[in-house]
Amino acid sequence: MTNIFRSPMVRNAGKLLSANVIAQAIGILVYPLLTRMYAPEDFALLSLFTSIAGVLVLVATAEYQYAIVLPKSDEHARALAHVCVLLLLAMTALICLSLPFAAPIAAMFKAPALATYWWMMPLSVLGLGLWNILNYWYIRRRAFTRASGYQITQSVFSASGKIGLGALGWLQGGMIAATVFAPLLSLLINGALAWRKYLSELLHPCRCDMRFVAREYANFPKFNLPRALVNSVGLALPVWLLTPHFGLAEVGQLSLAMMAAFVPLNIIARACYQVLYQRVAELVQRRQSIARVLWRFSLWMAVAFLIGLTAVYIFVPQLVTFIFGAEWLEAADIIRALYPYIVLTPICGSVCFLSDVFAKQKTALWMETGYVAALALALLVGIHTNDFIRTVALFAWVRCAYLAAQLLWYVALSRNYNRTLS
Repeated sequence: MTNIFRSPMVRNAGKLLSANVIAQAIGILVYPLLTRMYAPEDFALLSLFTSIAGVLVLVATAEYQYAIVLPKSDEHARALAHVCVLLLLAMTALICLSLPFAAPIAAMFKAPALATYWWMMPLSVLGLGLWNILNYWYIRRRAFTRASGYQITQSVFSASGKIGLGALGWLQGGMIAATVFAPLLSLLINGALAWRKYLSELLHPCRCDMRFVAREYANFPKFNLPRALVNSVGLALPVWLLTPHFGLAEVGQLSLAMMAAFVPLNIIARACYQVLYQRVAELVQRRQSIARVLWRFSLWMAVAFLIGLTAVYIFVPQLVTFIFGAEWLEAADIIRALYPYIVLTPICGSVCFLSDVFAKQKTALWMETGYVAALALALLVGIHTNDFIRTVALFAWVRCAYLAAQLLWYVALSRNYNRTLS
């Protein structure tokens, strides 16, 4: 155990995981203050803005940032970083061209307030895109402390900005402004600290042709980008479809419910994912069985979360009222409607690496695409009923069915692998 904890890999993973947990915890801890400053409409407007930015930033770098860690030579890695920056600047320029059309874009979602803050969209995409590029450059250079520092400072700036702007009375766009400018400020500080040791070399001209590295790693925009887009659209779809019909107030309640339910679960799932991924990948490399590891983990997770989440289900109205305030009581009903989705999330999120271990990304993409189509249909059916909670319940059951199908597929993959060992 001493040798394991002294290994650079474990220490580096620990830095990133600890920074992620701290950053997420800061975001969660300020929510009881934010829910007493901002209205549900403000949370919904933030969710709408960030969901659009999340999709645009994927296109902005075409997923080339993941390839930065792969080339043997730093020159090719720098060329990939330059490709990412050029694509990001082009996308930022295109978004700037959309600024005169902010009102029609906002009208699509029946959220006129979005037009007021659309000018921040290019800044948001630029900041998020630059961090995606620098993050993988840091990973290549093993600068894990810098990557961890960004996560924590960004979360601190975002949380303090939301509280400060809310206290000053900027209640509609305060959270959007804090969310947009916190990454930019953190990038400036992080870049100044890392400039001499890690970042100045990125300005060196590349002798190799950027078109060459773009073709060499073309599989990232060809295959990774579609899957990432499908996944991102699937996450954004409830906000995009429900906002025009039910309004910002209802979607704001949904946004808080999703945060309260899934952020803690995703932190746990991410930690389990990292540990299990390394262990299962190691067993597969050694041609050893993975059934015992996965079975024991799934059993303990199922028992622990069924007991814990059932207790939360019973007392969720009292918990929501106490933590967030009485005006957010509807979020408790939404959390209960999401219960089928909530139960399977930590287990499925912890073992979703199996499609990568067994090189089944193409099948995973088709499954994700089918899920998004089914989700869109379920949301439209729910909208037709004009019942918000029923619509959320339909969304939860479709997501639950998809996660259950994923788990059955993962079981089949592990069984097929174990059969090859006999």
